[in-house]
Amino acid sequence: MARYDIVTVSGDPEERGYRYGLAARTRIEHALRTYAGVFRHYAGWDWATVQRHGLRFAAPIEDFSPASAREIRGIARGAGVEVADILALNTRSEIMFAAPGRARAVASTECTSFALTPERTTTRTPLMGQNWDWIEGARNTALVLRVLRDDGPDFVTVVEAGMLAKVGVNSSGVGLCTNTLISDGDEGRFGVPYHVLLRSVLDSDGGAEAVRRIQSASRANSANYLIADTTGFCADLETGPGDGPCGVIAPEGGAVTHANHFLVDGLTGVDKYLERKAHTRNRLHHLTERVREHDTHTVASLQAALADHADAPFSVCQHPDAAQPDAERTCTIAGVVLDLADRSMVLAAGSPCESAWSEPVRVDASF
Repeated sequence: MARYDIVTVSGDPEERGYRYGLAARTRIEHALRTYAGVFRHYAGWDWATVQRHGLRFAAPIEDFSPASAREIRGIARGAGVEVADILALNTRSEIMFAAPGRARAVASTECTSFALTPERTTTRTPLMGQNWDWIEGARNTALVLRVLRDDGPDFVTVVEAGMLAKVGVNSSGVGLCTNTLISDGDEGRFGVPYHVLLRSVLDSDGGAEAVRRIQSASRANSANYLIADTTGFCADLETGPGDGPCGVIAPEGGAVTHANHFLVDGLTGVDKYLERKAHTRNRLHHLTERVREHDTHTVASLQAALADHADAPFSVCQHPDAAQPDAERTCTIAGVVLDLADRSMVLAAGSPCESAWSEPVRVDASF
């Protein structure tokens, strides 16, 4: 498995968006073809229909984060595509929930995450990580984006080309991991999209600020945000759609682990992910047990935990099933471990059991 490209951009929002779009143009074009196939397969939609749904979110993005809206326009200009295309990529989760029922199944993919506070690591610094699991086509569109700027913290994130952010760490020492959740209220609601909220975490100067940003937003759908920083702050934030209360999970024994089902009561009537894929409980159990194996962890021991195959094929480490159609074939896109004190990530481009882990990719490119 090849390593993912590192794209480094700087400037004001539109300039860094333009540079990002220009550098990632081929991968963005591939992403657009991939999602055109996904929506055609699941919903029978042509791309013009997908674009129209993406454009619905232009106003809430602009209201929540004008800088993100400007960056999206810059990405489109650099990639030589329409703004509606980049909006569609950044709102693909919301569009899936607006599509006919079968399209929602593709949102039911697996991610398993963890965060360890300093007393649980050999370096006495916070470590976080996860396996990011999604459709196999994302292995051809994923990249590492490093953003250097004057209007907020610098950050590094692993992401699908054209998107604003996913898993990452910023120069203020804020780290982010995430998991899909699906409540019985997720119905394509009009609100701030998931990936824009992910970006807002990496725009924050501290973990508590990041949590407040998400809590105060009118959210388009459910999600789990695992957030920590170098001050010792660590919280797992479970959210439903809208502006209702969020569930906050504190570390237990210096650790938090999460999969794709709600752990806080009262946030959903029916947990739709758990209803469809009960093995989310098994993945959470196995990762939690791997974390409990050691009193303190190293980056290497956490990398090994992400390669766990218990209960395969529905394991922490996921592999593509060649018997499935392309649009339904899911797998681990990247294993990621974040060192918040070092402001860096290491990642395995693909399934962690068979992919070489990268050298640390730091927020400060000159380090």
